[in-house]
Amino acid sequence: MKWIPYLLAAMLGLLTTPLGATPLKIVSEPWPPYVFLENGAPCGADLEVSDHLLRELGYQPQWRMMPWKRAQYEVLNGSADAILDIAITPERLQQYHFPDEPLSLSETVLFYHNTHPHPFNSLEDLRGLRIGVSAGYSYSNPEFMQADFFSRKLAPSIEANLLMLQHGRVDLAVVNRRAGLYTLHNLNLDEQISYHPKPLSSGNVYLAFQRQPAMAQLAERFSSALRQFKQTAEYRSLLARYGLN
Repeated sequence: MKWIPYLLAAMLGLLTTPLGATPLKIVSEPWPPYVFLENGAPCGADLEVSDHLLRELGYQPQWRMMPWKRAQYEVLNGSADAILDIAITPERLQQYHFPDEPLSLSETVLFYHNTHPHPFNSLEDLRGLRIGVSAGYSYSNPEFMQADFFSRKLAPSIEANLLMLQHGRVDLAVVNRRAGLYTLHNLNLDEQISYHPKPLSSGNVYLAFQRQPAMAQLAERFSSALRQFKQTAEYRSLLARYGLN
């Protein structure tokens, strides 16, 4: 398989630290195909891009996966240096250093069980429903987060959110479109669950750094390197391997 060399490279990178490289602890939640674990090794389009660029900048990334809410806490309390694939909110702009250049565009949609295809054209269609959401997510939609005419049921992960939908514990589940489809395939639920094509929201996601002066400089350097890397054939090839081109 084409991804095996990259997977082995990532695993070797975790075991060896080049002379002079500065360790950098980075956290995230599994969010395929952008960041996830494959046979216990970290991989994914955004992870590989970030890993590659940070190594070129003289850092040794150390990747850790955990629930999203805990990942944010790890950076805010100083246990981690950066968090992968986080969206900007006014509050987060005060908590992290964000690069100018985003890693990906996230499109959030509503998944439904095929036996109960609740319509969705506006937030009013959600009135009285139970909506599965992930703890710590902002979804880049203030109106959705502030609405009080439906209930939100917290799930610790994307997989748990979709399983709640399968078992009828929620009426709809809010999930990134690509991450949801990937997870459904792994759960063998492709034929049971679908999604509404109308997005609930969309927005950029970033590699955000701990709010320290040195990390502000790294955010600027990373942004510049990412902007240049996006112009290369290597970047386009990497996206293609994850079906993101």
